[in-house]
Amino acid sequence: MWNVIKEPVVYIDYEQNLRILETKMDELLHLKNDLTGKVQMAEVRSMISQVTGWVSRVERMITEVNELTNQAAQEMQKNCFGSCCPKNCWSRYKIGKKIDEKLRAVSDHIEKGEKYLSSVSSPVESVMGCLCEVGKSTIGIYGPGGVGKTALLTQVSNNLLSSQLPFDFVIWVVASQDPDSERIQGDIGKEIGFLEDRWKGKSFQEKAREVSSVLSQKKFVLLVDDLWKPVDLAEVGVPSRENGSKLVFTTSSEELCNSMGAEEKIRVGGLAWEKAWKLFQEKVGEDTLNIHPEIPELAGTIAKMCNGLPLALITVGRAMAFRKTLLEWRHSIEALSRATAEFSRTPYRDFVLLKFGYDSLRSDKVRSCFLYCALFPEGFCNKSYLIDYWIGEGFLGAYSDAYEARTEGHNIIDILTQACLLEDEGRDVKMHQVIRDMALWMDSRKENPVYLVEAGTHLADAPEVGKWEVVRRVSLMANNIQNLSKAPRCNDLVTLFLTKNNLKMISDTFFQFMLSLKVLDLSENREITEFPSGILKLVSLQYLNLSRTGIRQLPVQLKNLVKLKCLNLEHTYELRTIPMQVISNFSSLTVLRMFHCASSDSVVGDGVQTGGPGSLARDLQCLEHLNLLTITIRSQYSLQTFASFNKFLTATQALSLQKFHHARSLDISLLEGMNSLDDLEFIDCSNLKDLSINNSSITRETSFNSLRRVSIVNCSKLEDLTWLTLAPNIKFLTISRCSKMEEIIRQEKSGQRNLKVFEELEFLRLVSLPKLKVIYPDALPFPSLKEIFVDDCPNLRRLPLNSNSAKEHRIVIQGWEDWWRRLEWEDEAAQHTFLHSFKGCLN
Repeated sequence: MWNVIKEPVVYIDYEQNLRILETKMDELLHLKNDLTGKVQMAEVRSMISQVTGWVSRVERMITEVNELTNQAAQEMQKNCFGSCCPKNCWSRYKIGKKIDEKLRAVSDHIEKGEKYLSSVSSPVESVMGCLCEVGKSTIGIYGPGGVGKTALLTQVSNNLLSSQLPFDFVIWVVASQDPDSERIQGDIGKEIGFLEDRWKGKSFQEKAREVSSVLSQKKFVLLVDDLWKPVDLAEVGVPSRENGSKLVFTTSSEELCNSMGAEEKIRVGGLAWEKAWKLFQEKVGEDTLNIHPEIPELAGTIAKMCNGLPLALITVGRAMAFRKTLLEWRHSIEALSRATAEFSRTPYRDFVLLKFGYDSLRSDKVRSCFLYCALFPEGFCNKSYLIDYWIGEGFLGAYSDAYEARTEGHNIIDILTQACLLEDEGRDVKMHQVIRDMALWMDSRKENPVYLVEAGTHLADAPEVGKWEVVRRVSLMANNIQNLSKAPRCNDLVTLFLTKNNLKMISDTFFQFMLSLKVLDLSENREITEFPSGILKLVSLQYLNLSRTGIRQLPVQLKNLVKLKCLNLEHTYELRTIPMQVISNFSSLTVLRMFHCASSDSVVGDGVQTGGPGSLARDLQCLEHLNLLTITIRSQYSLQTFASFNKFLTATQALSLQKFHHARSLDISLLEGMNSLDDLEFIDCSNLKDLSINNSSITRETSFNSLRRVSIVNCSKLEDLTWLTLAPNIKFLTISRCSKMEEIIRQEKSGQRNLKVFEELEFLRLVSLPKLKVIYPDALPFPSLKEIFVDDCPNLRRLPLNSNSAKEHRIVIQGWEDWWRRLEWEDEAAQHTFLHSFKGCLN
């Protein structure tokens, strides 16, 4: 009897099967999203029709199952007289049977989908496959901005470096929105081993011939990231790739793939749901997700709005990390839904998602600082210089709080990087191109736009003066403008960036209608040799950058710009004179940059300051609010004078000591207490034999903790640098043309063995050290080391490396082939560890 009736009973009591069906449908949905995303990303043409058919069947199945579950739920409510017995067993039986049939069909779809999924390659696998395939020399990776193309190319690069594929060079070049052929050529030259200082005197065409000569004999992979327009690689020296060499590039345009002759085009779409959801959860954080049981479901809703776009998932996810209540989450969903619906059929939908991160910033001040970063081409800016701009703009409070202002600036950079609106690049910050476009798009939608940005667009002439009249900030950086003669009527203009043009002439009247101007940057215009007199009328000016210009003399009238907070004169090699009491008259000055200011052979003492040795130091003492100083000092007397003033010790960030011709020994204890010193140089100190520490109270814990960069150049009698053991955080160390140096760290001189040294070191550069034998007598762990460069150090036969050095990452060791062959190793294990680290130098 049971065998006869058990099937109808199972169908009638279908509640358990219904739950199983719902679970299976969730599994099928995730599989559909994953498979669709992977097929789009990998562009597997042979499978597209099969998967499309499978997806259509799955979508029909979704509709049918939704109708069936609604019908089943309603039927379960129809019981006799409040009991659990169904009113209509036949109806219940038919629904139960359909559920069972759908369960079998869903399982079948899952099985087929998993087979499709297993045969689909990831984009990385697709690229690697093309690199192994004969006949495909050019591979184009394309997709919308922010989708992860650079991350994909990075994975390909890492795979190539760790694989056994037969390529002699893996060369990485960034093209960007404004591809500069000389820069691309220089990057390729550096990657294949041409030494920059030996290339300086050669023409573009000579360099191209040399690049071609080397690469023609080698098998290489050239990885070009962020291509916006076609580049003639043959022009820079890249030969045809008939020998099996490859070109792989990323771009947002499929059309550009065709223009570059790509034999294989790989489209990168959004992340599959599983990866997108995981990335979103990581950015939101467990603490927020676990605050309330409903938040994960709401988080899933927001994550789906991001359409798998990594940049949107990251930016929106970080913004949601600070929303701790259900009300905030629900309000965010409503706001995003309204905004994305408004732009659903436009190219700006992704901007709306990214703008959510901007809107979530904690204050108008932080938002203003963020938007300011859009003024820079490619979104790159040095952190310290960026804070200078913000101070000049007045974003960071009153000048009387100089230290607090810089601290606040660094805090704002941290906020923007944590929000993933800026990327931390060490000394620099970078704004992703898509986020920069979003920032400028937001400004363009205002009734009265604030920004005029034409940076890096090959302008030969300044924009029509009428365009300047209603804006407050203008960036014409990195163009080819030579003359500025017309005077634009822009009484509201606050910021003007003219950096890195070919400016030769600025008329006296050019600035006459810019009386509100606070920030003026003329840096990197070598052809400007005379100080533009119109600047003297800019009474509101708070920031002036003349670095890397050819200006020879500053006028005495400059002292009338009493509101000046930041003055940058770095690398003004032609500057001869700064009149007395000009610097001291800037009572509001918080930042003074004079690193490599007037470093010609004719300059002595303090450099350009009139009034004799020590006069500049005395002027600096008048600057009550000075918080950051970079400076070059050219005599031991001047150094001692500076060191006696508190401002020098507390404010100096970069210090270059040059031409100490009469000093045989220098007590580094003079520099103790310089808690802001980041960059230290000794250059052309021809008689300096010893850098010593004569103060026994100085320890590793209390001394030079802020020091990150040290350069020792042309100090021909210097024998060692053992004092570096007291600088535990050095990242960049350059030692060049020190003909007597035999050891860098002498253990017997330090009085200790097994010292912890160079734990933070990332780059070590050793050039023209003919007697150098020892860097450090024992092997070091080098947990942070990325590169060692050795040139013309014939007696350096052993590096402080063993098989346990740099265990967590790969380092590059660059030098000459014959030097590398003669290197001695602790054992075979050490030699094997660094076998693939070497990169040869070329003449």
